[in-house]
Amino acid sequence: MQTKKPPARMGRYANLSTMKRASRPKRSGAHHKGRFVWFRNLSWRKKTLVLLSPLLIFLIATPIITYVMYAHDIADQERLMNRNNTGIVLTDINGKTFYSVGRAEHRALVPLSQISDNVKHALIASEDKDFYKHGGFNLLSTVRALFTGVGGGSTITQQLAKNTLLSDERSIFRKYQELTMSIAIEQTYTKDQILDMYLNSVYFGENAFGIEEAARVYFNKSPNDLDLAESAMLIGLLPAPSAYSPISGNAQYAKRQQTTVLSRMVTNGYITEEQKSAALAEELKYGAGASQVNSVAPHFAEMVIAELSEKYGYEKVMRSGYQVKTTLDLSTQQTLQESLNAGMGHITAMGGSNASGIVIDPKTGEVRALIGSADYNNPQWGKVNMVTTARQPASTFKSIYYAYALADGVITPATILHDVKTTFGGDYTPLDADKKERGDISVRRAISQSLNIPSVEVMQKYSIDKSIVAANNLGVSAVSKDKNYGLSLALGSAEVPLAQMANAYAAFANGGKQYSKLTLIKEINDKFGGKVESSPAVVRQAISKEGAYLISSILSDNSARAPIFGSSLTVPGRTVAVKTGTTNDNRDAWTIGYTEDYVVGVWVGNNDNSVMRSGGSDMAGPIWRNTMKKLLATIPDKAFTMPRSIVQKSVCTKNGGLAEKSGPNTYTEYFMSGALPTETCNVEPTMISVCELSSGKVISINETALDTTKQSKDTTNCIAPKMQVCDLSNGTIVSIDAATYTTYQYSTDTANCHQEPGANKIQACDTSIGQVVTIYQSQLDGTRYTSDTANCNKV
Repeated sequence: MQTKKPPARMGRYANLSTMKRASRPKRSGAHHKGRFVWFRNLSWRKKTLVLLSPLLIFLIATPIITYVMYAHDIADQERLMNRNNTGIVLTDINGKTFYSVGRAEHRALVPLSQISDNVKHALIASEDKDFYKHGGFNLLSTVRALFTGVGGGSTITQQLAKNTLLSDERSIFRKYQELTMSIAIEQTYTKDQILDMYLNSVYFGENAFGIEEAARVYFNKSPNDLDLAESAMLIGLLPAPSAYSPISGNAQYAKRQQTTVLSRMVTNGYITEEQKSAALAEELKYGAGASQVNSVAPHFAEMVIAELSEKYGYEKVMRSGYQVKTTLDLSTQQTLQESLNAGMGHITAMGGSNASGIVIDPKTGEVRALIGSADYNNPQWGKVNMVTTARQPASTFKSIYYAYALADGVITPATILHDVKTTFGGDYTPLDADKKERGDISVRRAISQSLNIPSVEVMQKYSIDKSIVAANNLGVSAVSKDKNYGLSLALGSAEVPLAQMANAYAAFANGGKQYSKLTLIKEINDKFGGKVESSPAVVRQAISKEGAYLISSILSDNSARAPIFGSSLTVPGRTVAVKTGTTNDNRDAWTIGYTEDYVVGVWVGNNDNSVMRSGGSDMAGPIWRNTMKKLLATIPDKAFTMPRSIVQKSVCTKNGGLAEKSGPNTYTEYFMSGALPTETCNVEPTMISVCELSSGKVISINETALDTTKQSKDTTNCIAPKMQVCDLSNGTIVSIDAATYTTYQYSTDTANCHQEPGANKIQACDTSIGQVVTIYQSQLDGTRYTSDTANCNKV
C-alpha cells in the first residue's frame, strides 16, 4: 500500500504533529531579573532621576496642594488664628444642651503695641529665638524634632500654621505641610503681624485663647500690665497648658517652666540675672481660673470631655468648637437625681453622706444617666466621681461567679449548698450577715437571700482563678489575677468601680452580650458643621446566653428573696432582677438591678470609708427601686428572653434531684438542657384530706388510696349519715347518727316501736365492749349481754 505524500507546502514540517512536544523549561530567577535589564542599562544619572522622581513629585505637589487647600485660611487673619467659636457644647440624645464652655463668637485682636514687651521677649526667647531672622522655619530644629522626638522643632510661624491644620501628628508629611504653610504665611504677613496673631490665638489653658483672656483669667490684668514674672509664667505654660497650669494643674511644674523661660531670656540678652532672681522671688496672685462646670450632670460632662481630650487633645477639642450629642437622657437623669435626693435624708440619718448612681441601656451600652456624687459642690468630696472610683462591691460581686458557674455547668439553680458554719482552706470561716445557719439550701435561694457561707462554697467549687477570669470577661478589669484575694473575693473584697459592676450586669440583661466600653458619645460636629469620626461601640458575647438567663431568672425571683428582704426590692407588676451588697461594718452599700431595657446601679457610703449604721437594701435599695419604678412606669412588663436551650424540670426540694413526677415536695426549676442534675428522687406520697362517709369525719389519706364509695373530697359538707330508729327508752321514732346506734338503746323495728316497761331494766355485761350497762331484761341474750357482771370482759 502506497503512503500518501503530504502536500508540498508542508515541506519539512509535515511530521511535526508526530513529534513529542518538548516540555517548557521552568522560569528561573534570571527571567525576572530580565525585567530590570532596562534599568541596569541606564546611566547612573538617569538611575538617580528615576529613583528620585517620586520624591520630587511629593516635594513639588505637597506645597501646591497644601496652599490650594489653605490659601483662603492664610489670607484671612481670623481663619488663620482659628480662635473664634471655640469651646464645647454637650447635648443629650434629644438635642437639649446640658453643658457648654467657651463658644466666644468673636474675640477682638489686641494690637502688639498693647501687649507687654515682657510677654513678647519671653515668647521669642523661649519658643523661637531666631524669629526675626528665619523665613518661617528652622530646618535643623525641624529635622531634629522629627527624628528624635526631642523639642517642638516648630517656629512661631509654624505653630500659627498648626492652629489651622489642627493636627499634632508627628510625621514627615505633617511637618512638610506645616513648613510650606509657614513659608506662605511669611510671604503674606510681616513678622510683627505674625507675632501678634500668634499671641492672640495661642492656647494658655484654663479655657483661655489668646493673651487677653490669659491675662484676665490668670492674673485679672490686661496684657499690657503683665510684669516679667507673670509674663514668664504664662509663656512657660505653652508646651502643656493644662498640665502646667498653676491654678488647676501642677504648680511645681509651672514654677519650673517659669524658671526655664527666665533663664532663656537671660541667655538671649533680654534680662539680667538680677531681674531673673527678682522675678522668681515674686509671689504671684492668681485668678479663679476656668469657670467651674455648671451642669445638671457635671461628672458626666467631665467624663465626655476627658474622653474627647484623650483622643483628640483638649486644645483641639476647644479650638474646633465641638458640638457633641451624648448618650445622656435628661429625663432619665432627672429621675435618678430625684430618687437620690429623696433618699439622702435617711442616708444622712444612718451615718452616710454620699451617693452615686448610673443608668445604662444594656442593648446599646449607652449611659442614660450618671450622678458621680450627691453634692458636686461639696468642697471635700463633691468633685470625686464615685461612679468611676473603686470600692468594695460586697455581695453584688456574687452574681458574677454564680453566673459563670451556672454557665459552665458547675452548679445548677437546684444544686444543694450547705449553710452551716464551715472553715474553708483551713483558716477562713465566713458567717452570714444575720449569723444564722439554714442547713441545706438551693443555689437559687442562697444567692437570692445573699447568704455568705454557701457563696464561698460556690467559689471554692468554681475556683478563685476562674472567678477572676469571669469578672474580667464581664468587663470588671479592676479585679486582677496578680492579686491574692483568697476566698474572701466571694464576698466582694476586691475594689471595683460602680461603672464596671453595672456594665457587668448589663451583659446579664442583654442575653450575655456586652459593650466592652460604656458609650458616652453618639456623634460629634465641629464648628464648621463637619462630622468628626468616632469609633463605633464594639459588642461581644461576655457570657453565654444560658448563663445570663439563669442568673436573671434567679435574681428576679421575688419569692426566693423574700425570707431576707421581704418586698423591699420588689417593683410591683414588673420582672426585675436585683442584687444588693453591704461591706463589713456597712462601709459601702450597693444595689444593682436590671430589666432588658435598663440597668440601674447605686452606691451609698462615705468617701473617707467611715462606718454607717445600715446596708445595701436599706440605704441604696430605695434609690434604686424608686428610679426603676419611674423608668418602667410607661413600659409594658417583659420577661427575660429564655433561650431554646433552657428547659424546665421538676426537682425534689430535699436534694435538688430530678423528680419522677410532680408532687407536694417538688418544684419546677430551669436548667441548661446539657446540664441537668445527675441525682434523681422518688416523690413522697401526696396526702389529701377527705370526708369518711361512714363516720362523717375529715381524715388524711394517700391520694392513690381514695375510694369514692367510702370517702368524699367534699370536706366542707362532711357529716355523719343519719338513720331512723326506735328509741326503746320512750318508744318514739328518732333520727340519729348511724355511728351512735346501739341495740340496747335503739331498735331498727320502727313499725312496732313501743316503750319497754321500766321495771324490766337490769344490769348486764356488754361483751362487745367489756363494760356493765343497763338494758331491758328482754335484751339479755347470753351472748352479747350476760348476767355475769362480776367478770365482765370484752370477748
